[in-house]
Amino acid sequence: MTRAAHIGLLMRNTANLGVSLVALADPLSGALPAGRCLLAVLAMWSLYRLVTRSHSPALLAADFGAVLAVCLAIPVLTPAADFYTFNTAPQAIAGTAVVSLSVSVSVLASIPMTLAIAAAYAAGAAQLTGWEYVSSVPALYYFAVQCATASIIRFMLLHVAGAVDRARDERAEAEVAERVTHAVRDYEREQLALLHDTAASTLLMVGQGTSLPAERLAAQARRDLDLLNENHWEAPLPRMELVAALRECARHLSTAVTFDGVDRLWLPGATAYPVIAAAREAMTNVDRHADATTLQVTVSGNGIRLVDDGVGFDPDAPRRGHGVDESIVGRMTRAGGEARITSAPGAGTVVELTWTATPPPSVSDTADPDRLIDRTRIRFGLALTVYAVVNLAITVPQADAALGGLAALGALAAIPGIVWRRWGFAWPAAAAVLAVAIIQPALLPTDQVIGYAHWAQGAIGWCVVPLLLALPTRTGAAIVTGYWLVNSAVLVIRDPSAETLVNIGLGTASILAVQVFALVFNGLMRDAATVVAVENQTRQRLLTRERVSQALRAEYQRRYADIVANVVPLLEELTRGEPVTADMQLRARAECRRLRTLFDQAGTFDHPLMQQIRPLIDAAEDRRIDVVIDVCGTLPDLTEPQIAALATPLGDVLRRASNSARIVVTAADSEVEVSAVVDTAGDDAAPARLDGAEVIVSGRELWCLIVSGAR
Repeated sequence: MTRAAHIGLLMRNTANLGVSLVALADPLSGALPAGRCLLAVLAMWSLYRLVTRSHSPALLAADFGAVLAVCLAIPVLTPAADFYTFNTAPQAIAGTAVVSLSVSVSVLASIPMTLAIAAAYAAGAAQLTGWEYVSSVPALYYFAVQCATASIIRFMLLHVAGAVDRARDERAEAEVAERVTHAVRDYEREQLALLHDTAASTLLMVGQGTSLPAERLAAQARRDLDLLNENHWEAPLPRMELVAALRECARHLSTAVTFDGVDRLWLPGATAYPVIAAAREAMTNVDRHADATTLQVTVSGNGIRLVDDGVGFDPDAPRRGHGVDESIVGRMTRAGGEARITSAPGAGTVVELTWTATPPPSVSDTADPDRLIDRTRIRFGLALTVYAVVNLAITVPQADAALGGLAALGALAAIPGIVWRRWGFAWPAAAAVLAVAIIQPALLPTDQVIGYAHWAQGAIGWCVVPLLLALPTRTGAAIVTGYWLVNSAVLVIRDPSAETLVNIGLGTASILAVQVFALVFNGLMRDAATVVAVENQTRQRLLTRERVSQALRAEYQRRYADIVANVVPLLEELTRGEPVTADMQLRARAECRRLRTLFDQAGTFDHPLMQQIRPLIDAAEDRRIDVVIDVCGTLPDLTEPQIAALATPLGDVLRRASNSARIVVTAADSEVEVSAVVDTAGDDAAPARLDGAEVIVSGRELWCLIVSGAR
């Protein structure tokens, strides 16, 4: 809107300067000395405004005051009773002011300002025509049409600006979310690194058969178990049955618990986990502190209500600990729900946990600013088309109905292009409108070519503007100017007088300038559409990256949870002081290796190459193959064919492994090498090359080297 206000300022003061200079240069001007002084002052003021281009409200008010002064000064500027039958300096200045002010200020300000301009123009005209004939002055009706059209344009620009702002805000939010995700991932890796330094070390000692007293090994295992419990990490299930989980929580209470409401309620895991945890904390508080005989749990579609008959408490009193504030209220708040706790001493306690189901994503203007801008551009084009047709309806006399109808059809031919982007009719229509621009002044009597009878001068440009909306702004402006020059050339040929040149000059400063600025506004919306498209593409890339990152993080968590599920039983056996058996050593070595591998891959876990290699390793480990993988260097970007060229031979090699495999992925400059050594059954005949990999066989060992260039 700052740009729109800037264009309005340029439009208004360019027209004022041009009209003033043309009127002052008119050798046949009937302006009185006072009128010529006013025009000179207006020209200097407009030049000052164009040089400074200030958007100060005080200067805008001064512009408005200057227009009112010109309207009231009609008797000294054009002292002729029939002044309203041809284009004059006051009409050009006032009409341009109405348009420029309507796009520069709010509707609440532009409508009163337009009414004031119309009233001043009527007052100035009445001094020449008398009040009884003021209603016959066409300019007063033009002001209303111009104000309405310009206000619609401003409304559209505001919507476009809002769409751009929302697109930028959403992109910024996506950037913040990405930074938060990276921060969370870094924190999690730090936590996992701590486990790597503890549990993995214990498992390594057990796997290697290190001789340690059973008491020390048990103490170390207990420490590791405590750390695992503190950092328990289990990816939420896709869906969970809430009532069964709550019954399981209640089974461990000493307080009698009764259930009411629905018997089964399935929720997404991400919603169910915090709800169950908050309800468990509420149940535990009842069991520990309420001294209640019963606890009533009511489950509904979007909430849980827990009511006990215990001693109650004062919710406003200071509390020790964070069980209520953090584990119940805070947890539900963080999960997007709400926890309400009602209690009083001696009156029991009511805990209400509510959540909101995640609505399906809807396509709205906020989520899809491209569609909003597209619709706004359509409305803008239709508004210009309607204005062109209304302008013809007002100005075309009945005798010229055929030419006026042809011009109207030319303007209406823009609708398929505006609405459906089908501009096939635009050029034939533009040719028809050009014919009208030539024929209409050519058929007029010589004494009418500079009056309102020459309606093509002010109307043809508006008919062709809608046909040019798909073109670049400069190209459209050049074509509109060309139409104006053709029409003006016919006018000069018909009447090569100074009066004709003055008329053309006034029209150039007021009519043509406003038509060009209409194309500039269309360019503003086109630029906004480009900005929104870029913002949306950036946001989409960020969201895609975020979704991929979340999926990989969930996969990383799942793998870690699987490892922990196998490590915990081992540590529990050690805490009991049981002797270390050969089977326990084998299990410890395997889990230690898996845990170390997962941590070693933490920095490259989300690389596409590692995403392709991990399933191959999983398949080998499912066959009880002992797989070790190391990654050296920073993996560069690889194309899908390059990744396939590395992963496919590796899969073939791993399928030949009998007991163990060691894989080393090395990144250097623009190349990535995958080296794999496996032990085979001994009777496999391996070729010299295996799916693009260099292969060397020595006894039961098979070694291959796979090299791929990076992008």
